[in-house]
Amino acid sequence: MVEQLLQRIFDELAFLRANMATKEDVAMLKDDIRALESRVSHIEQTMATKDDIASIEQRMATKDDIVVMDKRIEHIEQTMATKDDIAALQNSMHALEHRVDRIEQTMATKEDVALVPAIREMVGQLMERMTVVELHVQEIPAIKQQIEQLSQQMEEGFEKIAHQETILQALSLRSIQQANDIHYLKTNVISTK
Repeated sequence: MVEQLLQRIFDELAFLRANMATKEDVAMLKDDIRALESRVSHIEQTMATKDDIASIEQRMATKDDIVVMDKRIEHIEQTMATKDDIAALQNSMHALEHRVDRIEQTMATKEDVALVPAIREMVGQLMERMTVVELHVQEIPAIKQQIEQLSQQMEEGFEKIAHQETILQALSLRSIQQANDIHYLKTNVISTK
């Protein structure tokens, strides 16, 4: 369960990395990249681990890529840019800034990662509790059967008690009748003497 949670976090980080600026975006935004480098440095300082930074750096443009992009930019600079091109570059820049803002807001910081052991422990405790609950849930059919058996035994017991009460009533009536007969005999025997 914890591994799935961590995998989900890493998948989300991979999604963020995959949606970062492309090499073409960087080529068109040479001057703006320098301004963003300080923000990226801030991001790198607040990222969760060095491994995460290394993974992001592997996905980002290398110095060789930047050299290639510089050559492409020189070619673009030599061929005149139109107002539409500039507007498109500005839109791309705004989109990139928005993406960087979103990354800064949603990225796990070192403080967030510091909470992972506590979360892992809580998940472990929750899993233990769920195991206990599952064991109790598995016992429910047996308990239900025992209750049904006890209910049946009680019903049989009540039937026996009702039968015994009927017998006691019959015996009580007979005992009263015999007492009356004895009293009658005593009174008749005494009066005949």
